[in-house]
Amino acid sequence: MARNVSPRVFRSILCPVDFSANSRAALRYAAMLARLSDAHLTILYVHDPLLAAVMATRTNAPAMIAATETELQRFVAGSLRGGTPAPTYTVKTRAGTPSREIVNAAEQHGCDLIVIGYRGAGRTSRLLFGSTTEGVMRTTAVPVVAIPPARRQARLPVAKKRNLKRAS
Repeated sequence: MARNVSPRVFRSILCPVDFSANSRAALRYAAMLARLSDAHLTILYVHDPLLAAVMATRTNAPAMIAATETELQRFVAGSLRGGTPAPTYTVKTRAGTPSREIVNAAEQHGCDLIVIGYRGAGRTSRLLFGSTTEGVMRTTAVPVVAIPPARRQARLPVAKKRNLKRAS
């Protein structure tokens, strides 16, 4: 009798995070895909070099990096907490331009997939600052799954709410 074994679709998945709700959603999605395909999950946080340089002038840089790594571990543990076991994963930090570092990490770790959240910023902010997700998608050969912001539940006008209550 043949066992029903699901194929190993992915071997290695990269999920960059930035402590936002969107990256938490992307991390959960990446963890689910990693569990389903028995893949290794690499979770990456990229320190922006300009921000890191400013912080280093005001504080102790090694202490700042250690604090970030501690917070990153807490973020990951909190995000992956739940009923199902977490996949095998490693947590990495780098400094540099986020989109470039994400693409480099995917190549170095031989990732089959990048799962990344995006904020859905407007055109103006994309023109001024660029989008990390768009930068990754433009420069990588690795497939990218972009997790959109959670949709807010549509609010009904007060008059429609009253009519719905009367109808029930």
